[in-house]
Amino acid sequence: MRRKITLAVALLATFGAAKASDIDSAALARVQRPPLGLPAVPVPADNPLTAEKIALGRKLFFDRRLSANGTISCAMCHVPEQGYTLNELATPVGIEGRTVRRNAPTIMNAAYQQTLFHDGRAASLEAQALKPFVDSDEMANPSLDAVIAHIRRLPDYAGLFERAFDRAPDTATLSQAIASWVRTLVSGDSPFDRWYFGKDEGALSDSAKRGFHLFTGRADCGGCHVIGSDHALFTDHGFHNTGRGVPLPTAGDLRVEIAPSVFATVTRQALQAVSEPPKCWRAAAANVS
Repeated sequence: MRRKITLAVALLATFGAAKASDIDSAALARVQRPPLGLPAVPVPADNPLTAEKIALGRKLFFDRRLSANGTISCAMCHVPEQGYTLNELATPVGIEGRTVRRNAPTIMNAAYQQTLFHDGRAASLEAQALKPFVDSDEMANPSLDAVIAHIRRLPDYAGLFERAFDRAPDTATLSQAIASWVRTLVSGDSPFDRWYFGKDEGALSDSAKRGFHLFTGRADCGGCHVIGSDHALFTDHGFHNTGRGVPLPTAGDLRVEIAPSVFATVTRQALQAVSEPPKCWRAAAANVS
């Protein structure tokens, strides 16, 4: 009986490893042959993709132990079943129930983005990957060195960085591994792609086709949400002032739109009771002597 149990456990481990390997091989294949409607995936010369890096990045992405109290992972805000975003909440709940001040955008096709974060402060997936680890509202680690030290203590990471990068874990390989996994999350071959690029007239409904002609015509949505000749990322990668999100007036009551064309007046006192400065303002104030 003991021998049968040992064999069953061994088969289960082998089968599980094979399934995981299939996931990572398929992810690598997606980048090598992007779906219809997408251009070649940009891959930095100093971080070429391998199945080992992808597997490691996927493990790190889902690992709650890498937050300060072991409760938050990247996947808690970028939920795979919801398109790698979070649909229930306008802004995610961070560590210890803290409010994360921006929504969690999808990371599908993030490989193509030229800048990341709402203010464009990260120019690559590698640069973006490290910041949530030490954000006080997200994973709240005291430092990246603390994250690396923790990873080195976890037995199930033994040898994984060495296999993927030929060296022990450090901040560079941590960011490169996570970026490698995120880089494989590409999505194309949509009904639009099959209609517009694949020339399949039956792939899109007549109402959607009318919407497309409005999108590229009178509405001029395509002026910023660009559609190319052989691919469509629906962005020009620029920053545009749409008139939303401007700083609030510093005095007087505020007229707030609470529903389409329905407005209410919020007193300054009420607004201040539930508000605090954005984090970038708090950081700037802390640096002023």
